[in-house]
Amino acid sequence: MENIINTAGWAALIQGILLAMLYLFSRKHRSLANRILGLFLLVIVYEGILEFLPGNPIGSYNWYYFAFPEVKILYPVLFFNYILEKVGRSNHYRKFLRFHYFLAIAFAAITLVNVALYLGTHQKIEAVLGEDLVSAIFMIQQYYAFLLILIVFGLSIKEVLNYRQIIRRNYSDNALLKINWLWRFIFALLPIILVWGINLIWIALGGKYDHSYEIFTWCFVILFLYFVSFQAYQHKNLFDGEQQIPEEEYGNSETAHDEEPQVGQPENIAMVQTLRRHMEKAEPYLNASLTIYQLARELSMSVQELSTLINHSLHQHFFDFVNEYRIKKATDLLKDPEKQKLTILEILYEVGFNSKSSFNTVFKKFTGSTPTEYRKKYQVASDNN
Repeated sequence: MENIINTAGWAALIQGILLAMLYLFSRKHRSLANRILGLFLLVIVYEGILEFLPGNPIGSYNWYYFAFPEVKILYPVLFFNYILEKVGRSNHYRKFLRFHYFLAIAFAAITLVNVALYLGTHQKIEAVLGEDLVSAIFMIQQYYAFLLILIVFGLSIKEVLNYRQIIRRNYSDNALLKINWLWRFIFALLPIILVWGINLIWIALGGKYDHSYEIFTWCFVILFLYFVSFQAYQHKNLFDGEQQIPEEEYGNSETAHDEEPQVGQPENIAMVQTLRRHMEKAEPYLNASLTIYQLARELSMSVQELSTLINHSLHQHFFDFVNEYRIKKATDLLKDPEKQKLTILEILYEVGFNSKSSFNTVFKKFTGSTPTEYRKKYQVASDNN
């Protein structure tokens, strides 16, 4: 069984190296997010190589306690940095990231001290500082890395949820909500976290080191590498660069919802009427990339005024507000006998969508049927009349 795992492991590690090189050096798909993802994969591959290589000493230099650079803290840091790049929140966590990159480098640099001691005195660091102290430092790094990955796992979920809210409140481009692949990327880490945690708890309770735990953990790591490879192949979003939402927009969105207007006040009724007239006459919703900032400029309103008006007076997100007009336009075209030659694809582009799957999802949400079903229903009704 172990031979099978070793074979699969080496195959996965080679694939991980190739994929990491693609992320790091592809000119066509160059982006900071892709480079961070490439480094994340390389860190996993590096740890995997150390795990699968036979642990024989080189001369009297044995493979224990910082014999090679420890990079476990880089797991959660690179993982979180990648997620933040995709949702445009890196600047918000800049100090957090810098501190942990520095900490990760500091732990990795202990190996340089270890090697220097060995070359100069033929003694390793545990012989100089004492095995108990070095062992404690080693385990502190392990426990801290695990605690950190729990924290960034939770923060990643929080930030992706915030990203969805920002898009719904400020954007009408359905493509920006196509991030299910990012959710899968986050939750693919969960089995690794669980097995890693069980291993550390076992050690903390006084259990002896069991190599089977390591092999079990690496089974999940191997699956994760294959999963990332599959996702990269299936979802080109990974190569689309950073889906950056400007940092200030998070602040704008939060402040825009602090003040709730008095819905029945005459000025709010007048503003709603102005908004409705503009949507019906100018049809700004036909622009697939319409944002609340563009619409606010067209109406000579502040973004905060328009946001609170839509959220509190109309009880909608900007995303749903705009799509409601798009679907109304689409239903008119589908019912129009003179527009029967238009395909569903032509209609969705004409009303401001840029994806068939998004159009079908939103259309069914507002009408209860797919565009094709809706057209057939009105064709039958027309034939009966």
